[in-house]
Amino acid sequence: MIRRIRKTDNTRIARVTGARIVNRTEELSEEDVGTLCGLFEVQQIGDEYFTFMTECKNPTACSIILRGSSKDVLNEMERNLHDCLAVAKNIFVYPKLLTGGGSVEMEISSRLEQKANTVSGLQ
Repeated sequence: MIRRIRKTDNTRIARVTGARIVNRTEELSEEDVGTLCGLFEVQQIGDEYFTFMTECKNPTACSIILRGSSKDVLNEMERNLHDCLAVAKNIFVYPKLLTGGGSVEMEISSRLEQKANTVSGLQ
């Protein structure tokens, strides 16, 4: 049994297991019990305990656990992960890419140079 779960985590657990959230045990029926989770286990990583739900049928959620040497490193990793996930989401929503790192400027420079060579007759 898990105690003191945030509402967002409770919703995720219900989605992964196929359960329906009820407010009181008196309201619980057989249809409310989730059966899509194959294995439930609690593991200690460092000083904290984590619950893992694996071997699920049609999994619809996942967790990413970040570990680092200090809070600063973890905060930077979390910001980078957030950026990466936002990029991945945007690629699915808007399947178009514009390369970065000055590549657009380099392409414009190359084409301008080609055009300049044809205009001045130096080619």
